[in-house]
Amino acid sequence: MTNPNLPNNPKILNFNIKYLVLFVICILVLGALFLTAILSQSSNPLNLTKYRVIIPEGASSHTVARSLEEAQILKPNSSFIFMAKVLGISKHIQAGTYELSPSDPLWQILYKLRRGATLPSSQFKATFPEGSSIYKMGEILKKAGYSEADKFQDLVKEGVTADLRQKYWHIFKYIPSESLEGYLYPDTYFFLLTASPSAMAETMVKRFDVVVTPFWNEAKNITKLSLHEILTLASIIEKEAKRPEERAIIASVFYNRMRIGMPLAADPTIKYALESPTKRVLFKQLNVDSLYNTYKRRGLPPGPICNPGIESIKAAVHPAKTNYFYFVAKKDGSHIFSASWDAHQRARRGLSR
Repeated sequence: MTNPNLPNNPKILNFNIKYLVLFVICILVLGALFLTAILSQSSNPLNLTKYRVIIPEGASSHTVARSLEEAQILKPNSSFIFMAKVLGISKHIQAGTYELSPSDPLWQILYKLRRGATLPSSQFKATFPEGSSIYKMGEILKKAGYSEADKFQDLVKEGVTADLRQKYWHIFKYIPSESLEGYLYPDTYFFLLTASPSAMAETMVKRFDVVVTPFWNEAKNITKLSLHEILTLASIIEKEAKRPEERAIIASVFYNRMRIGMPLAADPTIKYALESPTKRVLFKQLNVDSLYNTYKRRGLPPGPICNPGIESIKAAVHPAKTNYFYFVAKKDGSHIFSASWDAHQRARRGLSR
């Protein structure tokens, strides 16, 4: 039985379906125009200023919206959260540093956040091997893209500022110079590209304090040398020792030489004294007029020649017990140690064959 309340004329039914389809299309078009209008909006079309905004890892769309509002990229109570949800972007916003403008339309902001169109990282990684001098550290920084590497190298002359000395008085109170050589702990660091050389130096001194100071607080009671002297000796050991197991033996050679008033005669100190050192120390270079010339002057030089690691510092405090006064390097980096000059000469001749 036909329902009397429904039209049974096929023409009428087709007419109603057409209107329904047209209505749905109109709704979709209006919806699309509405969304387009929202996405095309910007906080201030006339403000072309670029602002840097940092989006932390795992930030929600609400947190991101608040950061963008604080940076004036979005107006308060904007449609950002709504549109991020509609477009399925809410859970796909990528962390990083972005450069955005109040003139940017909403769609562009959402696109950048979803795509992760971040600025290059403002940090850089720098790894300083044990035994790196401040000059070498500057070269490493230069290769890493740090623009003030040359100023960093000046820390070899004027690194211990009054402020740094005050902050780390327990380290610097007895240092006779202003050089930071020996006190910048060799390690891997992450620095801001905008960091000043002094700020970077303080970070490395802080690391020195964490690694070296606890050891020194115990070691200072078993050595007659000061911390500065231990670091100076450790820096020479670091440069001479290519094999970890030889550090304490090399330390014993230098202690034995100092005990009888014999010059340390350490080639690395000559290289440190030269403006343009060669790979191997030449005979004529042994006469360089410098306080770091340990061939002409007895005892330790005035300060470290590099930044030693903790193992070389330990070796300087705990030398092996030997009767060695000489050593000569082999091709594999190890050394032949000798107790007499004659034995040393025989070792050298043996290696030259």
